[in-house]
Parts: sequence; structure tokens; C-alpha cells
Amino acid sequence: MLQIDVDLGPRSYTVSIGHGLLSRIPELSPVSRRPHVIVSDSRVWALHGRRVERALGFLGPHQLVLVPPGERSKSRAALARLHDAFLEAELRRDGLVVAVGGGVVGDLAGFAAATFMRGVDWLLLPTTLLAMVDSSVGGKVGINHPLGKNLIGAFHQPAGVIADPELLETLPARQRRSGAYEILKCGLIADVDLFEGMATAPPGLAGWDRPAVDGAIAAAVRVKARVVERDEREGGLRRVLNLGHTVGHALEAVTRYRRFTHGEAVGSGMIVAAAIARGRGLLGAASYERLVAAVERGGPRPSAADLDVSELMAAVGRDKKALAGHVHFVLPRGLGRVLVAGDVTRAEVRRGIRELVRRERRSSRR
Repeated sequence: MLQIDVDLGPRSYTVSIGHGLLSRIPELSPVSRRPHVIVSDSRVWALHGRRVERALGFLGPHQLVLVPPGERSKSRAALARLHDAFLEAELRRDGLVVAVGGGVVGDLAGFAAATFMRGVDWLLLPTTLLAMVDSSVGGKVGINHPLGKNLIGAFHQPAGVIADPELLETLPARQRRSGAYEILKCGLIADVDLFEGMATAPPGLAGWDRPAVDGAIAAAVRVKARVVERDEREGGLRRVLNLGHTVGHALEAVTRYRRFTHGEAVGSGMIVAAAIARGRGLLGAASYERLVAAVERGGPRPSAADLDVSELMAAVGRDKKALAGHVHFVLPRGLGRVLVAGDVTRAEVRRGIRELVRRERRSSRR
């Protein structure tokens, strides 16, 4: 078992990572017996529900709320359903919300916990690779708006995170690849060894042994935890974690969250950011090709070639990370180093998107 402490003073917590941890939840849990509501999605619960209920038996009786799988469950209607369920369960300020699922479930359940009774505790049991390395750290919770991803949200740190990679054995290959893009992103931001490992890894870490998978997840979590500890509420440094997300979120929004997984969109967004960095002379040709090759090795991604560039640009302009009318782009300036640029022009973004499409078309002809 690997454990990473996220040191945020009174809001500190531990991320525990290891195969077989689901059965050890009673000894690892930072919370004890109390009224609680379990939030999951119907697909995850069909696969793992009985094991989770047995593992959480020490908390006492619970109420279960299931949401449909997929990004469209991060909605105001789903949030209202959770609040209604909390009231029906007679949850109070000393209650607990347990999120069991991927990033959608974690974001939705965490935001419901943040906004109920001005904030109740929540415990996160991520079941996807993406959730284990991304939304499990940092306390960003929220829902989507039709005009943009995660536009309605809050910061609400979990009481703890217990990640059992054994659950990934039932995860579809596409979802494993989606999570691997986020691990690659963390390596590109601040861990060259992690980047190099992911650059040669099989798509979705398929075939890796358990210690290697646990180690890759832990390395990504450490990168994110160290950044969050220095900038919990994204006042400056934490923006570096948004590498690939500015265009990635736009790709998700304009396709109504139906074409790309989050990781796939971030992978495409990293190529756009790398193209902008190369155009500015921040990234040499060799590093650019190495970066793009690592993304492309992650497996097939949906194409952006048929999307309206003007619509994409409008979605980029609505990005929630924009300040004073300027969109802040995270740009690689080498492998394991990035910077935040507040002066990226629309022309640069357009050129970056064209480069993404050019590479997609070239790849499809191979």
C-alpha cells in the first residue's frame, strides 16, 4: 500500500493506493459510524456494489442513490436529486456522503456534500483510473453548465480517498486509456521519470504488473498533491494542473460531452498546447515530437477535424480559468516543466487546433 498525505492544515487528508484496499476500508477510513448516503452510478454499482456495501458495513445503515453513467449526470437536475435524497435520509451536519465511482460521481457527490447544510463530510472511493489520478486530489467539485464544463462548483476537500486499482480490472480499455492521459500530463508538468515511463507504457497501462500500476498512480497523485498544498484554491500555481484542459474542455463542451472522454480531450488539448509552445520557441522540435508521440501512443482518440473552429474558440473564451478577459494557457517548456501564459492570442489557438487536425488526418492515412 502507498499513502500520500495532502497537507492542507485542518483540511488535510490521506490518499491510500493499493490493490485489495477495498476490503481494508474499515481500518483505513478516517471516519467512523455515522448516518451516510452512498452515491454511485448504475454501472459501477452493478459491478462492485455488494463488495462496497460489505466494506462500508462498519458505518451503519445507509441510503443509496444511483445516477446514470456519463458526463451528463453532472447537472443541476442530478444535484437536486441528491439534495432531496440527503433530506429523505435525514442527513445532518454530522452526516457523511460516500462517493463510489469515477470523476462524474466524485464531482457531483462532492458538490452535493459541499452545498448541503453548508458542507458535510465526504469520502471518496474512486473506481476509474482517471478519478484515481485526477479528481481524487484537490477538492474541486462541481457540475456542468450547457455552455461549459465545471462552471458551477466549489472547493470541498474529502475526508479521505481510498483507491483500489483492483477495481480497474473491470474498466473498459477506453476508460483506462483516458486515465493514462492524465498520468502522462502529470509527468509532463513535473516528473520527467513519470513522463518517460508513460511515453513507453502500453495504452491504458494494459499488461503492467500491480506494483507498476500502483506506482504510476501514486506518482501522479504526488505531483498533484504537492501543487495543491501550495495553492489550494487555484490562485496561481495550481493552474499548471490545467495543462491540456483549456482546449480539452472546449472539445467536450461543443460535442455536448458525447464524443470525448475527459482524458481523450485533455490528450488532444496537450497537443494544441505543445503546438503553441513550439510556435513561441518554448519547446524544441525534438521535445515537441516526443510529447506528441507520447500522447498518440495512448491509443485512438475521437477526431476534432469536423468541428467548427469558431465554436471551439467561443468555448475556449468561456473557460472558467479566464481572468480579466484573458484565457490563461499552460504551455510546456520542456519535459517536466511548464509555464502559465496569459497572453496567448486567438490566432495562436487557431494554429494549434489546425496542427491537431493536421496530425489527426495524417495519422488516419497510415
